[in-house]
Amino acid sequence: MALKDFLASKKSKIIKSAMSVEELVTRFPEIPRDLHREPQLAKFAASFGEWLRQAQNPSACSTQYSPGHHYYLKLIGPLKIYMYGLATKEKILQQLQDMLDLHAADPQRFAATLLPDPGNPKL
Repeated sequence: MALKDFLASKKSKIIKSAMSVEELVTRFPEIPRDLHREPQLAKFAASFGEWLRQAQNPSACSTQYSPGHHYYLKLIGPLKIYMYGLATKEKILQQLQDMLDLHAADPQRFAATLLPDPGNPKL
């Protein structure tokens, strides 16, 4: 009985952390419209909802970054680069897929890539 309750609570936590594409693009309107129906974006939202909900765009004059700023720069940053026309759609979709693949292979390692190394506090 205790194991069943534990597994149910884990499943509930996973479901709560998932994010829909609608929630993602509402929270981050800078995500270009032509990406909204891409399957990689849906998987991205569902997989990284926990971090995306904490993500915050740092101001241009920021000298220190919170974890939310780092989440934004790592997760939303590539999408913003595409928004400015500085990357191709194919390249951005591949970057999303690479993040999803790394997360699927090693979630802890992926999470560690979102924040800077404490020994090197620069961005």
